[in-house]
Amino acid sequence: MLDVSQAPPSVRTPYLACAIIGLGGLFAGVTGPLLSTFIPPLVRDALGDHRTAIGLVMAIDNILLLVLVPWSGTMSDRSNARGRGRKPLILSGFLLAAAGMALFPSSPAFGLAGIVASMIALYTGINLQRAPVQALLADLVPSPYRALATGSVTFQMCAGAIVFLMLGRLLGMRPAFMIAAVTVVAIAAIFAIGVPSPTALRRTSGEPASSTAAAGDPTYASLATAVMSAVRGTMPGLRAIFVATLLLQLTFQSFTTWYSLHAIERFGIRPEDVSIGFIAWALGGVIGSLPAGVIGTRFGRRRAMLIGFAAMAVCLVALNVVTSASQAVPLIAMASACWTLPMVNAYPLFVEPIPREHRGVLAAMFLLTMALGGGIGDPLNGSLFDLFDSYRPLFLMMASYTTLAFVVIGRGRF
Repeated sequence: MLDVSQAPPSVRTPYLACAIIGLGGLFAGVTGPLLSTFIPPLVRDALGDHRTAIGLVMAIDNILLLVLVPWSGTMSDRSNARGRGRKPLILSGFLLAAAGMALFPSSPAFGLAGIVASMIALYTGINLQRAPVQALLADLVPSPYRALATGSVTFQMCAGAIVFLMLGRLLGMRPAFMIAAVTVVAIAAIFAIGVPSPTALRRTSGEPASSTAAAGDPTYASLATAVMSAVRGTMPGLRAIFVATLLLQLTFQSFTTWYSLHAIERFGIRPEDVSIGFIAWALGGVIGSLPAGVIGTRFGRRRAMLIGFAAMAVCLVALNVVTSASQAVPLIAMASACWTLPMVNAYPLFVEPIPREHRGVLAAMFLLTMALGGGIGDPLNGSLFDLFDSYRPLFLMMASYTTLAFVVIGRGRF
């Protein structure tokens, strides 16, 4: 697999394009951390302390991702091939998510059914835009600068997470969710104005003004072909990237889903104070994301991923032995800074050989590996916590996943 990292001297760094596509990360930062902070305790209150059942409800996000991401990815390819671009699907997802954020604070009044219904509406909007935004990154940003673009996505995601976690802690759930809804509408407006038309994107990148390649039907057939190619190892490095991405998402999902309950049990802190740990993770992401893109460009994306996985495993083992939340906070930030190295560099390494007309489908495949990590992880981790009758082993479990990812990338053929 190619690891292109050098830009021609005549090509200007596309800072504006990187900033605009980074708003997709800001969207994730506005929505995701608030949901990770407030949904698990609400689900626990509705279900009682049945950890496996909690894990199953929390997997709704990943179930919807498995359904919607391949559909929206292939639909965005078809729309792009017909000259309409990927924006219609992206904007639809943003606006539906904004409506879900505005309505969610009222859902506990209707019990578990209300919470689940609100989660379905909210996560439908979130997952509808994922594959088109991922594909748009490659459409909008030339190859040598894609690590910088994914660094912008991660940076804005983590910066948004800090702001909205602080708002959630200071103002409570309802005001924070309403502000988040307004912010998502603003992001949609900037995307609508700032993303060029498909013809302009092709002209800027030097690609033909029109494409004769037919995008796949909005079914799983074209995606299944790509999956089989990855399983067989037809393209060097592709299988290793997907397995490592699955494990990376499994590690991240373990933290975002379970840290609230882990910290409440282990450190005896209030639910409101759990957000400090999430803020620390987001701060580490802000610190590490842009340097991770630079490191990947200068030293190679695979090498950057290996460094990140190794350092992250060390931090997670250290987190297992600390005795207070105050000791855990700086280590969480360090683990997150290390996480940015594989997070920022995996997709640019993957997307190099993929033509524009198939980016939606292949971006969906990339995202599905992440969904699989979360879909497996929440019930698996819930079952392990039931086995240990405690949330205590969380960080050792995360370290195990990270170590496996290091081995996979280290032994992969690139």
